[in-house]
Amino acid sequence: MATCPGVSTGGAFLSSLLEHIDCQGRTIGALGYQSLADPGSPFSLLITSLLTIFIALFGLRMILGRAPGVKDNVTAVLKVGVVLLIAASWPAYRTVVYDVIVQGPAQLSAAIGAPAGLPGANGDLVRRLQTSDDAIARLTTLGSGRSDLTSRAPRDQNGVALPQERAPLADDLAFGSARILFLSGVVAAFALVRLGSGILLALAPLFAGLLLFDIARGLFVGWARALVFTLLASVAVTLILGVQLALLEPWLAQALQLRQAKVVVAEAPVELLVLCLAFALATTGALWLMMRLAFAVHIPALSHAEAPATSAETPNAVGPAHAAATAPTRAAAIANALSAAQRREGAYRIGPASSRSLRAAVQSAGAGPATAPALLTMSSGQPARRTRARKSQAATLRDRRP
Repeated sequence: MATCPGVSTGGAFLSSLLEHIDCQGRTIGALGYQSLADPGSPFSLLITSLLTIFIALFGLRMILGRAPGVKDNVTAVLKVGVVLLIAASWPAYRTVVYDVIVQGPAQLSAAIGAPAGLPGANGDLVRRLQTSDDAIARLTTLGSGRSDLTSRAPRDQNGVALPQERAPLADDLAFGSARILFLSGVVAAFALVRLGSGILLALAPLFAGLLLFDIARGLFVGWARALVFTLLASVAVTLILGVQLALLEPWLAQALQLRQAKVVVAEAPVELLVLCLAFALATTGALWLMMRLAFAVHIPALSHAEAPATSAETPNAVGPAHAAATAPTRAAAIANALSAAQRREGAYRIGPASSRSLRAAVQSAGAGPATAPALLTMSSGQPARRTRARKSQAATLRDRRP
C-alpha cells in the first residue's frame, strides 16, 4: 500500500496539501485498477462473463442464418480487443490511458506555458503557489498600515503625501477573505481534476465491459468523456494558475516592499481580494467550458442496422429504408401513368367489325359459367370495349320524364 505524505500546517500547508491530493489521485487510479482487474476479483469474473455472453450471442446469430457482414465482424473484434486492453492488461492500459491522463496535462501545460513565460510551466507550480501563499500571510500580518502610527502615507512623484481614502472593508476582513479564496480555489481545482481522474481510472475495468452491448454503451462513452474532461480541465487549471501567479507575484513583492518601508498601502486589501475572487471565478468558468467541450464530443456508433444476410428471404421483406431508396421519382411515376393510359386507349379501339364479331360470339356462346370468360375478349385477343355508356334503368326512366 502506497503511503502519501502528510499535510503540515504553517509555511508548507498548501504545498503539502497539493502533493497529498496528487499522490492520492495517482494511488487510487493505479491500485484501484489493479484490484478490480485482478484475475480472482469478482469484477474480473464479471468481465469474463460479459465476454462469454457477447461471443455466445454472436455465434447464435450465425447459427440462425443471420450471418454478420464484414463491418460487423471487424466491429466485434475491435470491441473485444478494447475490452481486453482496458480490463485485463495493466501494462497496456498504463501506456495507452493511465500515463496520458496523469502525465499528459503537465506536458501540454509546459508546451503551451513555457513559450509564454508563465510561472509554473517548468514543473514548479506547487512551489510557487506556496511562495505566494506565504507572501499573502506576511502581508496579512503586516496589514495595510492604516492604523499604524509609525507608518507614513504614500507620496506622489513630487513628494506630496497622498490623501487617505476611506476603506470600504476592514483590512483584516479583506485580507482574510482574499487568502481563503486563494487557498480554496487552488485546492478545489486540484482536487477536482486529480481525484476525479484517479477515480475514473480505477473504474476502467467496470466500464470496459459495458462497451460490448449497445444498450449500455452510453455509460462507457460517458466514462470516456469524463476522462477527456479531467485531461482538459487539468491543463486549463494549470494555465490559469500560471497567469494568476504572473500577476500576483510582482504585486505581492511591491506591497511587501512598501510595508517594510513603513508605507501605508490602503488599497492593498481590496485589490488582493479582487484578484483572488476574479481568478476563482475564472477557474470555475474554465472548468465549465472544458466540461461542455468534453461532453460535446460525438463518438459514432460501433454497430449498424443489419441487412438481410441470405437470398432465401422473400422479395416482399424489404425494409423502409430500402423501399424509400428504390421508390420511383415523381417524373417517372407520371411517365408510367401516361404510358399505361396510351396502352389502354390502343387496346380499346375496336371497329364495327369487331363489334359484330363480339355480338356473334355472344349469341353463339352458352350461358354457362364456363363460357363467361370468353365474352371478355375479342377474337384478336384484345379486351372488348362497350359501345354504350353504363346506365341504370332508374336513370333511363328519370331522363325520359317530360
